[in-house]
Order: sequence, then C-alpha cells, then structure tokens
Amino acid sequence: MSGAAKKIDARPVRNVLSNWGGFLFTAVVSFFLGPYILAKLGTTPYGIWQLTASLVGYLGLLDLGVRGAVTKFIATYHSAGKHESASDIKSAALLLFTAAGFLAVIVAVGISLFVDQLFSIPEDLKEAAQITIVISGINIGIALITGVYGGILAGRHRFDLLSLINVMGVIFRSAAVIIALEVDDGILTQKPGQGVILVTLAQLLSSVIQLMLTQLLSRNTYREALTSTQRAFSAENMKKLLSFGLISSVIQALAAIAHNSALILIGSLLPVAMVTYYSIATMLTEQARTLMSGISYTIPPLVAAMEGAQQSDSVRRIFVDGTRYTSLIILPIVATFIIRGESFVSLWMGVEYGKLSGQILSLLSVALWAMIGYQTCTTVMLGLGKHKGMVPIMGFEALMNIGVSIMLIQAIGVLGSAWGSLIARLFVALVMCVAYARKVLHISIGEYYMHALVRPIIAIAPFAAVSYGIEITWPASNLAVFFLQVTLVIPVAILGSWIFGLKSSERNNYIGVVRRRVSAYGRAW
Repeated sequence: MSGAAKKIDARPVRNVLSNWGGFLFTAVVSFFLGPYILAKLGTTPYGIWQLTASLVGYLGLLDLGVRGAVTKFIATYHSAGKHESASDIKSAALLLFTAAGFLAVIVAVGISLFVDQLFSIPEDLKEAAQITIVISGINIGIALITGVYGGILAGRHRFDLLSLINVMGVIFRSAAVIIALEVDDGILTQKPGQGVILVTLAQLLSSVIQLMLTQLLSRNTYREALTSTQRAFSAENMKKLLSFGLISSVIQALAAIAHNSALILIGSLLPVAMVTYYSIATMLTEQARTLMSGISYTIPPLVAAMEGAQQSDSVRRIFVDGTRYTSLIILPIVATFIIRGESFVSLWMGVEYGKLSGQILSLLSVALWAMIGYQTCTTVMLGLGKHKGMVPIMGFEALMNIGVSIMLIQAIGVLGSAWGSLIARLFVALVMCVAYARKVLHISIGEYYMHALVRPIIAIAPFAAVSYGIEITWPASNLAVFFLQVTLVIPVAILGSWIFGLKSSERNNYIGVVRRRVSAYGRAW
C-alpha cells in the first residue's frame, strides 16, 4: 500500500518537472525571439501573423478529443497487456487525424479567399495573409497527425519525451525563423508581407520535424502498439475514440472560443495593428498559463487513480490544495505583470508599446489569476469523468466574453476586449466553477475561498508591496536591471508563501523531509 502511495506521489512530481523544463526553455526562447520578429516584420504585418494564427488555430478543434482518448486507451490497454487493442486504437486514430488534417487544409484554403472581407487588412498585405492562412492550415494538419503519437507517449507517462520533442521543435523553429528573416532581409524591405510568409514556413518545417521525432520516440517507447494493424479501421474503434473524446472536444472548443476570440474581434472591429498591442500582452500571460498547465496536465490521471481507490477526501484535497499551490507559484508573476507590466513591455518590446500593452497585460493578469481555480476544477472533473458539467459553464463564459467584448471594444477600443475577458472569467471562475465543485466534490465553499484563494493572496501581498516600492523608487533602466530587481524580491514571495501560504502541518512535513535528506547525506559521507 505504501509502495502504491509512493508511486502516486512521485509520478506527478516527475511529470511536472519535465513539463516545467520544456516550458522554461520555450519561455526563454520566446522572450528573445518575440521582439526580434516584431522588429523585422513591423507592427501591422506582425498583427496579421498573430491574427491568422489565431483564426486558423480553431482548426485544431478537429482533434475532436481523440488525442485524449488515445492517451486513455493506450494507458488502459498497456497496463492490461492488450497490445493488439492498443495498436488498433492507434491505427484508427491515425486514420481519423489524417482525414481531419486534409479537412483542415481545405477549410484554410476557403478562409483565405475571404480574409480581406473578414478583417481590415491593407491591400498590399492581402496576398501574404492568404498564403499564410493556407500554410498554417497545412501546419494544423501535421500537428493533428502528430497528436496520435503524442497521445501514445502521454499514455505511457513519458512526459519527459514530450518535453524533449517540444524543446527540439522550438530549437528548429527558432533557427529557421532567424535564418529566413536574416537571409531575406532585403526582400522584407521591398515586400513587407514576405516576412509573415517566411515565419509561417519556418513553423511548418518545425512541425514536420516534430512529427518525425514523435513518431520515432513513440515507436521506441511502445513497440507492441505499432506493429499490428488488425481491425485498424473498424467502426468499433472509431466509436470508442469519438464517444470518449466528444465531451472533451466540446470543452476544448468552448475554451478556444473564450480564449482566442479576442484577436479575431479586434481584427474585425479595429485596425489590424491593434492586434499587435493585444498579442504582446497575451504572449506574456500565455507563458504563465503554460507554467500553470505544467501542473494541471498531470491532475487527471492522478485523480482517476484516487477515484479508483475510492479516495474521495484525497480528490477534494487535490482540488483545494492544488489551486492553493498553483496560486503560490503563479501569483508572483501576476503581481509583477499588474504592478510593473508597463515598464517591462517598454523595456522588452519598445516604449511605443509599453503603455497600451501594459494596460492590457494588467487586466489579463487578473484573468490569469482567476484561471487557476478554473483550470484546476476542469482537470479534476476530467479525471473523475464529470467534465460534462463543465460544458454549460464554458459555453456561458464564451458567450459572455464575446458579447461584453464587442460592446466594450466599440466603446473604448482594444482595452474593451481585455475587460470583456476579465469580467467573464471572474464570474465563471469564482461563482459557477465553485458551485459545480461543491455539487460534485462536496467541498466547503468557505474553506475553498479561504485556503485556495485568500491565503495565497495574503502570502504574496508582501512581495507585491515591495515590487511596487521598487517600481516607484528604482525604475529599471534596462531588462538586466529589471530581472535583477525581480530576483532580489523573489525571497520575499518565498518567505510569504512559507509563513502564510502553507499550513503548519505542511511546514513540519517539509522540515522533516529536509532533515531526513541531510541526515542521509551525512551518513553517506
């Protein structure tokens, strides 16, 4: 029994660390690559690149939840030794995703024909936007096929390999972007839209390489599942994949609408250059959201194992404590964005983007904080198989987000989109999600608000106060100074988390672990 408990405790830690390793590398590269691409492309072409990527990104919903189904069935069949069944599921998924990939390309071609009617794109950039959309559609098709092999790796709990593939993809993509933009620098000045095409082609090349790597590593990880093709195209296997993934697909679709509608609304109602100001802010919050996902991604299999062992109390603890721990990690980032966002954007992307993008960043950072409990709730419900109840919640958020954003964009401009996202997210995360968690998990709402939300805010408040003091009295003159200042204040966040964020029993446990480790090292020496 204790051995099983150790396995349950160790696996998510390993997976989270693997996910964070990939995240850290991606974040560092994106930090340096973002300003470089913006400087090379210019404000409007960069906005077109971000806009088309957001628009075509919806084609990823053709996944239909199948990747999650592949992960689930591969894990189940492998543990049961049913390798032929696992192979059949893989083959059926590959057929579905290949068909979906071709459909994505066809739809992208169709969208490209009407892009100038959907958005305010300058005439000289119309052709570049059309070509970019088609290339992005091909990219989505390749990514869908890659999802089959990625699902196999996830089903075998090889998040370390998935992170490695992601890192390799980032390396190839970044190198291709830099080479393309540097070699064709003269062309960029003559044909502004050429840079957008080159960057998108670099992304396509990276996707092809990632597909090859994922296929190779999945084959080496689970050879038995990639040898047989029995009943590969049976209706039974197709039904298994689609029936399991349908609800997850609806959730993904609604989340995508709520999350990605901003750029499309801005591109439709405002000059396309405004997309750039908004995307700068979302680029930062997305990195923090990826860090959050590195934790929540490991929750569903953990919760499923607890449910199988009838550990209802443990599931409730995962929901409350998972939100609290994630908040303690994310809140220093949120506080820094809110208090010092304008200064950071000015130093990072340029003074001309600092004020407006900084204001957008502050609003989206509050929404990011609200996302913590929202995402934890969603992943816990996925693990319990109770995620169907999240569909109306996410549907309400998507409708509210779009409706409020349209009204506010027309009234106050690009900031209206950020306000629309924030208002919808706060209501759904703090009211609707908590109510649903109470219904399913029988949690105490008062305990949840106090321990999962209020306690982390109190813990990080000293960090926020010191950060504000530094911003007022010691403005950063460059990025090196800015990061030095943040590094100097991080101990305040750690101390606040230790004193106010953790329970006394947790502090005692951690102290006990450290003492045992020190004692063990002492005996070894």
